[in-house]
Amino acid sequence: MNIYYQWIPWAYSSIAADQIQKNLSLSVDQISGLETFDDVRDKIKEWYMGVLPIENSYAGSIHTNFYNFIRYEARIIGEIAIDINHALLAKTTDITQIKKAYSHPQALSQCHDFLKNHGIEDISYSDTAAAAQMVAESEDQTIAAVASEYAAELYGLSKVQTHIQDQNGNTTRFLLVVKKDLTISFTNQTNKTSIIFETKDMPGALYKSLGCFATNNINLTKIESLPSYKNPFDYIFWIDLQGHLDSPQAQSALKELKFYTVDIQVLGEY
Repeated sequence: MNIYYQWIPWAYSSIAADQIQKNLSLSVDQISGLETFDDVRDKIKEWYMGVLPIENSYAGSIHTNFYNFIRYEARIIGEIAIDINHALLAKTTDITQIKKAYSHPQALSQCHDFLKNHGIEDISYSDTAAAAQMVAESEDQTIAAVASEYAAELYGLSKVQTHIQDQNGNTTRFLLVVKKDLTISFTNQTNKTSIIFETKDMPGALYKSLGCFATNNINLTKIESLPSYKNPFDYIFWIDLQGHLDSPQAQSALKELKFYTVDIQVLGEY
């Protein structure tokens, strides 16, 4: 079995994929990076596994990967949270020489205050590790990358400063995703279920839908609204709830939820 993630070695998705393989019910033959999230999705459809970042504790949701669950049939079998410790990497060790920093927009957002306080212009790039590679291959001493410390070792860059993220405890949540009917388990369970649903066109439909979980004493850990792609400004809702659907409380909540929704999809129990 192969695991695929977005972009190149020692991007944070690569680190997550490396940790995930230790908790699978089968052996992993290869862990490979691909250029885009859609490329990873294509591999999932070919019966492989994909590792996708879904949200960051500071910069918020990665909406591209939320939307893809609407477009493609896939199942979440696990999740892993990775501590994000960004470093400023360059060919110089003198931070006063650095004028521009390149990285993925999420990483730049997570280091906004640090870069602003040092007068460094932030410039979006495809990925953290790819930005480090670009800086390593450039002769420009005034540019840097915001990436992991592993990327510094991989590309021979200096760690101008480490732990430059604005939030202590900065964490990104990654999902392990497979084709719906692929039988595989992830041993590091978090006792969570993800569902998406579309409410009926009626007053208070969302309020009543969420009340189904409250009355059954089920804690919700995430609520996300997403365009439904059916009609302009129609939305569906992504819910993460604590527990699995075989519990009496979850069964009761889903039974009630059907009264207020037109569609419910279970994305995974993990």
